[in-house]
Amino acid sequence: MKQILIYQDYVDHHNNAHLIAALKNARPNDNISFCDAHDIIEGHLTDNVDLFIMPGGADLYFCEKLNGKGNKNIRTYVENGGTYLGICAGAYYGCARLEWDIGGKFEIEGDRQLSFYSGTATGPIYELLEQNSVEKSWDNIARLSLENDTTATVIYRAGPYFSEPKDNNVEVLARYKNIKNTPPAIIKCAIGSGHAVLCAPHIEYTPALYKKMIYKNANPSYIWQTNILETYKKEWSQDRDPFTKILETVLKQS
Repeated sequence: MKQILIYQDYVDHHNNAHLIAALKNARPNDNISFCDAHDIIEGHLTDNVDLFIMPGGADLYFCEKLNGKGNKNIRTYVENGGTYLGICAGAYYGCARLEWDIGGKFEIEGDRQLSFYSGTATGPIYELLEQNSVEKSWDNIARLSLENDTTATVIYRAGPYFSEPKDNNVEVLARYKNIKNTPPAIIKCAIGSGHAVLCAPHIEYTPALYKKMIYKNANPSYIWQTNILETYKKEWSQDRDPFTKILETVLKQS
């Protein structure tokens, strides 16, 4: 039985119920639990943890609580043989530099302490946003090119693309198939004795889980999201589910 730990910071829009459901579907016999910044700072992230997941949300909240000792402890955990899986915001957070909506109303840029990947995470991918606008829905379909020329359809929610790797310790696991220059979408970085997998799209969503995230009440993007769901139902395949495959890969290495 593997020990999987998910970070939480109590921000209202950081809803990880879908992530728990996806993990339980993929790894029904594993022990899945949460930790917060206090736990990490106090040293609870030990070699007993097989996989540490930094989920989606907004990385400025991660910075606020983890900069300094928290990030040092996460980095040490990975260097000593642990595995970090960053999804969307967690993927931005694992890079040396973040660029968000540069030149736009919500611009964020700066260096990040974990620096598992020495390159830059840049987002959002405007062509995947509703009406190419950060002020509309961030949801869309992303089509990935995986190893052996296989493809997968996943949910995109304003995650980044990564700059092209220059280091030998970085492996590109997936690229955006229908984005100009097919930039990296999922990368794996060897860090000391451990690994960090940075995943820009939300590969944990099945169509059934994504459906649960759509509400009609006071939602101007309801039709947009409903159309995404219908496309996702048609294109998603359990046989080409990158979430399960990545979990199997990283937990074998732990």
